[in-house]
Amino acid sequence: MLFALILSATCSAAEQNFDTLATTYVEENGAALTLIRMKSNGEIFFAITEASSKSVAFVKYAPKIYNFYLNKDEHGLYSPLMFVLICPEENRGGADENLGVWDENVHMIPVYALFDVLQNGQMIFDAPYFYSGEETLTPSHYHSNITEDVHTRLIKIFMTHMPELHDQVQARNVVLP
Repeated sequence: MLFALILSATCSAAEQNFDTLATTYVEENGAALTLIRMKSNGEIFFAITEASSKSVAFVKYAPKIYNFYLNKDEHGLYSPLMFVLICPEENRGGADENLGVWDENVHMIPVYALFDVLQNGQMIFDAPYFYSGEETLTPSHYHSNITEDVHTRLIKIFMTHMPELHDQVQARNVVLP
């Protein structure tokens, strides 16, 4: 059912356009992080789904993003996670409207997320959670807060499901660049 949400949020022929590599989908969970590969060009994306709001977003795969919670700097701290959240079929007019850029009804939001991982593996976020820039994908400063609940939930799903996605990738022997 949640996988159908991914498909309905993209074009009608989406199922012919990508292969599912691994997912954290569990029917009763209501949220999932799925790794997909485009058939046309082999590009890899993370698909983030959240059932209660019927929301979906994508993040382009990069090893640094995939492994963000595994690497600390020389001071034992995690570097901020930076990525672009791609939200298809979104309507203008919300509180985050000026963040990032729009391509028709696709909203692309640069994200700057401060976080920590506790010893038990739980991820915690620094309030007010996530930052962005206005009218660009490459802000020099991430000075604007991401305030829409749907964007905040999708970002939290993306980050908190990443360890489980790693487990699923390993269990399926998926080789990533």
